[in-house]
Amino acid sequence: MPTMRDNRQRVKRFRELKATLRTEHRRLLVGLDVAQAEHVVQVRHAHTRIVTPTLTVPNTTRGFTQLWAHLQQAQRRTGCCEVVCGLEPTGTYHEAVAQFLEGQGADVVLISSSVAYWNRRTQDGTWDKSDRKDAANCAELLEQGKVLFWSQPTGPLADLRRLVKCLRRARGELAACKARWRTTLRPCLGPMGEALPQRCWAELPPVLQAWERPAPGRPARPKGRLPLGLASACADLGAQVTAVQARIAALEAACTPLAERLPAYPLLRSIPGVGPTVAAILLAEIGDIGWYTPVQSAPEARRARYHPGPVRAVRGPGPDLEERPGPAPVGPLSRGGGPGADDRRPGPPRGAQGQAARRSLRRVQGHRGARRQAAPAGVGRVAERDPVRSHPGRRPPAAAPLKGRPGWAIDVVPGELAARFMQRGGAGRRPRRDPGAPLPPSAARTRPGGPRG
Repeated sequence: MPTMRDNRQRVKRFRELKATLRTEHRRLLVGLDVAQAEHVVQVRHAHTRIVTPTLTVPNTTRGFTQLWAHLQQAQRRTGCCEVVCGLEPTGTYHEAVAQFLEGQGADVVLISSSVAYWNRRTQDGTWDKSDRKDAANCAELLEQGKVLFWSQPTGPLADLRRLVKCLRRARGELAACKARWRTTLRPCLGPMGEALPQRCWAELPPVLQAWERPAPGRPARPKGRLPLGLASACADLGAQVTAVQARIAALEAACTPLAERLPAYPLLRSIPGVGPTVAAILLAEIGDIGWYTPVQSAPEARRARYHPGPVRAVRGPGPDLEERPGPAPVGPLSRGGGPGADDRRPGPPRGAQGQAARRSLRRVQGHRGARRQAAPAGVGRVAERDPVRSHPGRRPPAAAPLKGRPGWAIDVVPGELAARFMQRGGAGRRPRRDPGAPLPPSAARTRPGGPRG
């Protein structure tokens, strides 16, 4: 039998199928209803017609070969270049036929049992269930693109998954033993709300004594005080619990060496509260972390969508400001997606010049239709456009060159004219005012006692 493809290639191929199953017409879709003895198949030309309404295939290698020969004939008749098989997992009966089809070059995907259950009722309005109807249901869900990835791990991950299945089964048996003790044997020894007397507690096996607390008093010795039937049931349960606990300990010890061979194990162990057994179980459930793609956060996605190329205004060689492409702003984001409290720009300097600059800023922000405004003297740094205030779905218009004193940059955004005061030395220090530097006309007009414009 030909070997299967690598899981990374299969994941890439599955994503392509997931995106094109609803629209691609050059595929042969195969719906399989899996059973223990035989499988029922329906073959469709995607979104065109039903090629084979019903085909029964034995669950043998010879039956799989006949199925593949029939699919090749259907490919030649329809001209389809790809074969996609969808099946609803039924225990482990589907693994043999799925591996055979994957080895022949077909794409095998899974169909969720809950999705198949509800979609089956929409086919002909009947409540019944048959193999023929299930095969048609799988083929219809293939056309709708409602499929899941069929993961086939290899190496230590495959062995780890088998061990975790055995561990889960053993823990289920231990839980059943505890339920049997609480509901069947323990009420025969005394009221559930009271501790067991010392003479009854001493007759129990050691594993059952650990589940109960004895009543205070003088310790008793076992003397066969329990009836024969009750004593035999307690001894049988104790032997079963001892065997299950030994199996659980052996399985947990076998899972740890396999999990240590996987690269994600030390990362999971670094999480507080995650021990060796829990980390091994998480690895078995998650699978290969390379199957997943990084998901972009919502604020970053908004930035990338609404503002793919930020524009920054920088101080040029002359008194004017010029536009240059710059990197996207980096820093904590607030609820609205803009710069947060830790990413604030420094404000204007303190003192009389700072008060004048603040009054000028409030006056400038009131004129929303203004496009240019002279700015007071200050420091020279980049003033980046805020991507969050951009109109959704529309790229912000380019800011025109702004004239003014060197060092100050005024950024024009839709609906608002904002002045950004940036400092050359960093965001933590305030610029110092040069006593010999003249004040701008806007600041001079707003000084107390000065002339009014």
